[in-house]
Amino acid sequence: MNASVIARIAKIVPLAVVAAVGVTACGPTEGGASVAASAPASAPAGTSSATPGAGAVPAAPTTEAAPAAATPAGQAPAAGAATARTDVKAAAKAAAKPAAPKTPAPSGGSGIGITFGGLSEGGKIGLNDLVPFTVTWKNNDATGTRSVAPVVSTQQYQGAPCTMVLAMADGTLERKDASGWKKLDHLSQGGGMDYAGTADDAAFTLAAGESRTIEFRMRLSLANRPGRITIEADAPVPHSKNYLDMAKAELNAVVVDSHSPEMLSVMPPAKGVITTDPLPFSFRVSSPDGTAGLRPRVTVWSSDLLTADGVTVEARVGDVWKPVELKDDCGLVTVDPNVPGVRDGNTVEYTFRATFKEAPKDGANVDIRVSADSNGHQSVQRSVFLRDAR
Repeated sequence: MNASVIARIAKIVPLAVVAAVGVTACGPTEGGASVAASAPASAPAGTSSATPGAGAVPAAPTTEAAPAAATPAGQAPAAGAATARTDVKAAAKAAAKPAAPKTPAPSGGSGIGITFGGLSEGGKIGLNDLVPFTVTWKNNDATGTRSVAPVVSTQQYQGAPCTMVLAMADGTLERKDASGWKKLDHLSQGGGMDYAGTADDAAFTLAAGESRTIEFRMRLSLANRPGRITIEADAPVPHSKNYLDMAKAELNAVVVDSHSPEMLSVMPPAKGVITTDPLPFSFRVSSPDGTAGLRPRVTVWSSDLLTADGVTVEARVGDVWKPVELKDDCGLVTVDPNVPGVRDGNTVEYTFRATFKEAPKDGANVDIRVSADSNGHQSVQRSVFLRDAR
C-alpha cells in the first residue's frame, strides 16, 4: 500500500484505522513472506503427511500493532480501531507464550487391565480353607511399556475379629514368586494407602499387549465371622506414592463356615436411651453342631473409652442375675460365660443386662453387640443397642 493511496484514504477514514488495517494486512515479514506465529514442524524427508496436501497453517502475527495516531480532541476514536489493536496484541502474547509440556502417562495407570482367575464373583470362601487364585495384569496400550507392582489385599471386612475402628480380616496371604511361595506381611488393608506399596519387590514391566499372571493363595482364620468380603488387585507404579491413577479390580465373595452358630433373632432393650438403670436384652442362637458347645458373647463399646469399672454385665440364669467377667478386647467383652440360657431343641435364648455406672456423655457413641461361639467357630455379630452421635 503506497503513500498516495494512504493519503487519499486518510481524508475519509481516521488514521487510527489505517494504521491498524495496515499492520493486520501486511504483518511482519521475513524475506518478503508473512511469518506464522507457530507452525507444526515439517515432516522429515521421506515421510509423507497424514493428510495429502496438508501443511502449516499461518497463525496471527507475533508483533504488536504500531502506535495509532492520536485522535483529535473532541473526536471519538473510530469504531473498530481499539478492537483491531487489542486482537493483534492478544495474538502476539499467545504466540509468545511457550506451550505447556505434556506430562507422560503414568506407567501403571488406566492402561493396565486386571482380571481374577480361580475365583468367581459371588463365590464362596470357607473359613480356615486354603483358597488359591490367580491375578493377571495386562498392558492394554498399543505402544510403550508399563511398570507394575502386583498388589493384592482384602478390603475392610465386617466379619473381622474387631470392627470397632478398623475392620481388618485376620489370616494369611501368599504370593508365588520364582523362588516359591512367599508369605506377605499383610492380608487386609488398614486405614490408609500403605498396602499399595507392599509389592515393589515383585514389580515387573509389560510391553504393549503383554500380560503376566501370578498365583496367590489365602487363608481366613477362624477368628473371622461369616460375611461378604472384597478382594482387591492393584497396579501401582513401583516405588511411587501417587496412587490417583492406579488401576484396580475387585472381586466380591461370600465367607462361609459350616460350623458357625446362627443368630436367629435379637430383642433390643425396651428403652432407647442409656441411663444408670439396667438395660436388658435377649438373643436367640442355634448351632449345626448342637448346643453343648455354645457360648454367648456380649461386647460393650463406647467412644468414652469405657473401662470394666464403668459398666456391669449380668446374665440371667433362671430367676437370678449372675455377673459376668469382662475383658478389654476391642471393646469390653464377656469372658467365656458358661450360661445355660433357655434351650428349645437346637435353639438357645440368652438374656443379659448392662448397667452403666454413669450415663455416657451426649456426644459419645455406644454400641452393644451380641454373638456366639461354638468350639472356636464364630457367629455374625448383631447390635442390640447402637447410639451413633456422629
